[in-house]
Amino acid sequence: LYVAEQSGGSVAKLSRDGRIVRIAKGFSYPHDLAIDAQGNLYLADSGANRIARISPSGEISTYLDKVQFPVDLDFNPQGELLVCELYRGRVIAFKEQQMVRVVASGLSWPHGLAFGKQGEIFINENTGNRINKLVPGRPMQRFAEVERPVGLAFGPSGDLFVAQPQVGKVSRIKPDGTRITLLEGLKEPRDPAFDASGSLYVAETGTGRILKLTGKNW
Repeated sequence: LYVAEQSGGSVAKLSRDGRIVRIAKGFSYPHDLAIDAQGNLYLADSGANRIARISPSGEISTYLDKVQFPVDLDFNPQGELLVCELYRGRVIAFKEQQMVRVVASGLSWPHGLAFGKQGEIFINENTGNRINKLVPGRPMQRFAEVERPVGLAFGPSGDLFVAQPQVGKVSRIKPDGTRITLLEGLKEPRDPAFDASGSLYVAETGTGRILKLTGKNW
């Protein structure tokens, strides 16, 4: 499990037995991470307005620059790297370091991405208090009302999971948009993620820890 440490400006690697190794440092308020098929890590180096790339050998380079405060990024099934530009209110797509399209614009602090099985793109609007659903060739639709959402991930069941740091919650969103509170009373939870066995991980930023939840019906 790879973790961006915002206050420390580093990237940490957490092994299965809980050991922590910091594999890269010197970043400015880093946010989200993504990984490609070759094992390269991509980091939203938000304070530097760039996407950094960390090779498997630990070499750090600038993959994209002049990206306005990127906070979330992920590869779609077509191999494009999608990036949420928080302050520009848009999501943009890159292919081999070239911007190929604006996926969505006019958003209210986009802060989370997830991809559905039918090609849909789900996008958080943090200050808009909602999750949007974008189907190719159709206008964007409001999918669910969620207070200050940050980070998105699909569980094995097909439900969406979203963190809400300002209200200390992690919510589960059913396919019809119904919201269920999964966890509450947390200190700034962010960026849910799942492993191959279906365990759910949540970064509890306010306590500096990673939570792991196991269950049969995520």
